[in-house]
Amino acid sequence: MPFPSTVLTPGSRLAQYEIVSAVGSGGMGVVYRARDTRLGRDVALKVMAPHVASDPQMRTRFETEARAVASLTHPGILSIYELAVAQGVPFAVMELLEGQNLRERIRVGAMPWREATEVAAAIADGLSAAHAKGIVHRDLKPENVFLTSDGHVKILDFGLALQRLDASSDSDGPTVAVTMPGVVLGTFGYMSPEQVTGDRVDGRTDIFALGCLLYEMLTGRQLFSGATPQEVFARLLHDSAPDLSRIDPLAPQDLRAIVTRAVERGLERRFESASDMAGALRALLSGSSARLPRQSRARGKSLAILPFVNAADPQLDYLTDGITESVINMLSHVEHVRIVPRSVVFRYKGLQTDPATVGLALNARTILTGRVTQHGDVLNIQAELVDTSTESQLWGERFLHKLSELMTVQEEIAWQISEALRLKLTEAQKKKLRKRPTIHPEAYQEYLRGRHHWNNWTPEGFKRAVEHFQRAIDLDASYALAYAGLGDAYGVMAYYGHIDTREGFARARAAAERALKLDAELADAYVTLALDQLFAEWNWAAAERHLQQAIRLNAKLASAHAVKALLLTTAGRFEEALSEARAARDLDPLSLFANISVAWVRHFSGEAEEALREALAVRDLAPGLEEAGSIVIASREILGRYEEAAQLITEQRFWGFRLDGRELLAAFEQGGPDAYWRKRIELMRQDADPSPPQLSFGFAVSHAKLGDTESAFEHLDRMIDAHVGGAVFIGIEPILRQLRGTERFDAILRRVGMPMASAPHTAST
Repeated sequence: MPFPSTVLTPGSRLAQYEIVSAVGSGGMGVVYRARDTRLGRDVALKVMAPHVASDPQMRTRFETEARAVASLTHPGILSIYELAVAQGVPFAVMELLEGQNLRERIRVGAMPWREATEVAAAIADGLSAAHAKGIVHRDLKPENVFLTSDGHVKILDFGLALQRLDASSDSDGPTVAVTMPGVVLGTFGYMSPEQVTGDRVDGRTDIFALGCLLYEMLTGRQLFSGATPQEVFARLLHDSAPDLSRIDPLAPQDLRAIVTRAVERGLERRFESASDMAGALRALLSGSSARLPRQSRARGKSLAILPFVNAADPQLDYLTDGITESVINMLSHVEHVRIVPRSVVFRYKGLQTDPATVGLALNARTILTGRVTQHGDVLNIQAELVDTSTESQLWGERFLHKLSELMTVQEEIAWQISEALRLKLTEAQKKKLRKRPTIHPEAYQEYLRGRHHWNNWTPEGFKRAVEHFQRAIDLDASYALAYAGLGDAYGVMAYYGHIDTREGFARARAAAERALKLDAELADAYVTLALDQLFAEWNWAAAERHLQQAIRLNAKLASAHAVKALLLTTAGRFEEALSEARAARDLDPLSLFANISVAWVRHFSGEAEEALREALAVRDLAPGLEEAGSIVIASREILGRYEEAAQLITEQRFWGFRLDGRELLAAFEQGGPDAYWRKRIELMRQDADPSPPQLSFGFAVSHAKLGDTESAFEHLDRMIDAHVGGAVFIGIEPILRQLRGTERFDAILRRVGMPMASAPHTAST
């Protein structure tokens, strides 16, 4: 019986699906856009070609494998809703996508390294989900990757190219499939060596193809190409190494290492899994690999303590996070070993990665992993120390302790790691490792909860941190770390204006001073006091003394260097400030505070282009961070890019309210920069009446741009009268520099007590 024609015209129907238009075609069939009249949604129909549907074996394969793909409920894989037959025509109902495939995107030209890395990481996520189900794609190519108009990445045509694991295979082993002798499945230029030679393949075949895609995204050129299939195969099997010279020289060096590892000819030398490759790519995006200190690249004695896995109750995340952070803090005081910062390793929370991948991404010679389970009030903690270069275990131990003995476990882990790494500890360091911050187990757990919320770095997180730190203090009034945590929380809330500046810093100061009475060597408490002296008391000398003491106690404390950068910036000492800001970022590459300090130095030193670049990088780390957005807006305004500034202003909050960027854009288009600044003042008055004193800085800048110095002075005086902490930046704000040298402005600077005997120096690059 001949198979019915599959040429469908707009308006025709298959079951409840009304054909809208043809979308595309391939060897297995034609894809149509259709309207599901029952559910009222648009879908894609893949209608089998006659030669597929008329061949029982091909039709069975299509249906079997489509069912397999339908089981993959992953956002990175095209969804198949159902298989159906109507009017003798078999078809698959699929998710309808809007956008373009990767081939169309690459035709435009090479992609920026960050965009290419994001796409590759999303593909790796989708592949990981498929491999976990025993499915290998085997035909990954630019045409089978779709970039949706809303920013998502989808892998297509799994059901046509995949192979299933043999039913008799070990489900716990690697995903494998055997190609029939003499049959080559795939697309020239993206097939792995084992596909070409007809050998056994597994999920690493897809990793090889993804490496080819990543290279092509970065360069705009195919990695393996040729005039004939034989020429492609010859290059694939015999070229010594990929030519990486075409990759953007500004891309992180480790991106080249990732490409090279993905397209290794030997299976054993590639990434072990797609999730490992995704982890390495995301480490680059987060900056944890690219922003490690340059002098540390040799790896040497370096340790990454990965977040301990919570295999118990999700409510105990604070506990596993606390164990991880405590061990990091204990070992961070040890000399001659680099400990990867908390903010970097916590990007790996919840990810499963192999040691070699983590070592590459974090530039760490050794990694510590741990797993925590709970049975009643007993914790079962398993820890393992691994050499990432050889993937061999250096040390492993199982600890069974009651929850009340948690501090003992952490001490033992830190001590045994130091022994395994053959670290020569001084008596003082040994004393620090054995030091108990509190003898009250419940107080310690409250402290861990406080740090857990504080590390979320949100207004609500800071508020909850205060509550837990206070409970810890109520349980143990001699708990110095809890007082230091309370000071940290109040200090950061006051700094960002989440609470009244003077009241917040007063509470922070009281908590920090109490902490130091209990333990005079808590470096964090001195940083809190420095913030208080700078922003609440406008006392530069006292702030600098506190920071010097903090750095003397802990030279690796990134926050101390970041605050010192702000202090030096406010004093116009930009070259020194930039050095301190960079030191803070090197010590903690993903710290928002450390990164934003670099951007602020660039802004106040008058380097708008550099400030813009740094602030945009911070927004990549923390999309929506208001402080980074403020620098981006200010930089664009200084550079005369008012259209871009207006666009972002609509998304930005200013002390609890928003400005309408559309009105600003319209004003600029009609009357230029002066109209823009006048409209800015008008909108600030409309949306904040009466305006908070903190907004006086913005008013002063706007009036200064218009040449209205009298109004600018009035707002600056109001700011100082209200003792707004940001007044320390008046003397170095680039737009206000035109006021320098006037009697009124110099009087304002004297009121703040700013130590500026001369004009600010520009930071060097």
